[in-house]
Amino acid sequence: MIIRIRRFLRSPLFPIFMIVFVDVLGFAITIPVLPLYVQGEFGATAVQITSLSTVFFSAQLIATPQLGRLSDRIGRRPVLIISQFGSFLALLLSGLAPGLAYLYVARIIDGLTGGNISVAQAYLSDVTDRQNRTSGMGIINVAFNSSLLIGPAFGGLVAARFGPRVPFLLAAALALFTIALSYFLLPEPEKREPKARQTAQTDPLPRGNGRKLTAVLLLPGMFLLLTIALADRVGFMIYQPTWVLWAETLLFSGRDPAFVQQAVGWIMTLIGASGIATQVWLVGPLTRKIGEKRMVFTGTLMRGTAWGLMALFPIVGPTLLAAPLIGIGGAIGLPALTSLVTYVAPPDQQGYAIGLLQASKGIGRIVGSMIGGLVFQLLSPSATLSVAAMISFALLLAIIRLPEESSAKMVCAPTNKTL
Repeated sequence: MIIRIRRFLRSPLFPIFMIVFVDVLGFAITIPVLPLYVQGEFGATAVQITSLSTVFFSAQLIATPQLGRLSDRIGRRPVLIISQFGSFLALLLSGLAPGLAYLYVARIIDGLTGGNISVAQAYLSDVTDRQNRTSGMGIINVAFNSSLLIGPAFGGLVAARFGPRVPFLLAAALALFTIALSYFLLPEPEKREPKARQTAQTDPLPRGNGRKLTAVLLLPGMFLLLTIALADRVGFMIYQPTWVLWAETLLFSGRDPAFVQQAVGWIMTLIGASGIATQVWLVGPLTRKIGEKRMVFTGTLMRGTAWGLMALFPIVGPTLLAAPLIGIGGAIGLPALTSLVTYVAPPDQQGYAIGLLQASKGIGRIVGSMIGGLVFQLLSPSATLSVAAMISFALLLAIIRLPEESSAKMVCAPTNKTL
């Protein structure tokens, strides 16, 4: 165990983990704070609150291809630094915003420079081989869950003690720290791929590649995988931006915002802890035992069950039972879905396929955040969870239809066709 830890600390995976961890930590600090901050300070409606997510993901979807091309010319590390600087400016503006319009500007800035995760995934794809790619991609999921373990609870406590603006300023300081991490700890990948593939990893739709796009979409199972990824993000984003509002309205009805922020932060800590434990101890054995296809199925089922349970029983007890299922399901299913996409695509098209996967997820986030606010405002707070659960259960039928040959057993297959 100690040898494995030392090997990890000396590998390029460690700085990537730290960069993603600190970057997401800055975001996680604001999760339980932003909805009630916007609602309390500026009187925003549910649709206005979720539209902050919509404009962010729209700007990110537009900018990511440009950041991908830039990373091909100047390298992964400079693009990560540029992205983190944009996060710093956006968080600083959010904490100092005198009106709602300034928050929209901040979210657009953050989206236009929001290439951190996609570039980090491309970096990991550069430095990991096929057999270790699921574990490598899982590093990002561990960083996410580690941040969710600490950030929301800490952000709720800071907001309750010092006010809702302070978490954003603290997150801005953390963004500056990630810039230093990128500069001092992150080397450029030694394993550099051909330029066409590098571009594909961070550019979902390179110009003049209509035939290549068609060819990749026609690969067995690829279109279905991308559809699953899109629908999965729609369901998640229907739930996530409105969940704090749901907790304030139903779960902790009548309690003051400071209490709600702290309580939501601790529940998110439970979600993060569950995800970390799963990634560390279960993902590797599950990959070898049941394969990625069944992992995606199981993770989707667990999250759908959690959302359905909270929708039917909006009280503390069932919520505490459901919360770990969200973390465990995400840790099991999300890295496996990324790996399935790379298994379906030939080696010279894997980067392009990852780019298409990111584009599908981006579109899903935009659509989901738009739907979530409308469902919350026009129907009911619990309707958002019900819709998210129904999408997850419907996806199970699609996951079953994935071809078996795109599952984990392909890891053991020869990749050199001349053998």
